[in-house]
Amino acid sequence: MAENLRTEYGFRLNAPGYITPAEAKVWFEDLRAKVAIKRGRPFGLMVDIRGQKANPPETQEIIKQAMGWLRQNGMVRSAVVLDSTVARLMMVRMAKQSGVYEWERYIDASKDSDWEHKAIDWITNATEPSKEEDAAA
Repeated sequence: MAENLRTEYGFRLNAPGYITPAEAKVWFEDLRAKVAIKRGRPFGLMVDIRGQKANPPETQEIIKQAMGWLRQNGMVRSAVVLDSTVARLMMVRMAKQSGVYEWERYIDASKDSDWEHKAIDWITNATEPSKEEDAAA
């Protein structure tokens, strides 16, 4: 089950495994409630989807809606931490479709042990995670 946590930079979403459409709806409602407290003030977002399995199209649609909604409600930058090429391709596609691709970076934790530091550095300082990651996009 996906969870939303408040952090010093904004929010961290942990979403391993398989997410059903019903779970995705509950997750998005919880996220909306937490983000609403910020009243449109800017925030960063880390999305940790290590171990995530391919989700059904209905779940992907909810995630895509959430991505666009987050951007419209104060998200400045996001870092997606993943551990598979399939997850990366899925997230890049959804980011492009939802209009957040420009503000999102992808870090492969299976290839980079310093993933958390790089993700937070992107979120808080706009420091590019690595040129190697960009080349793999």
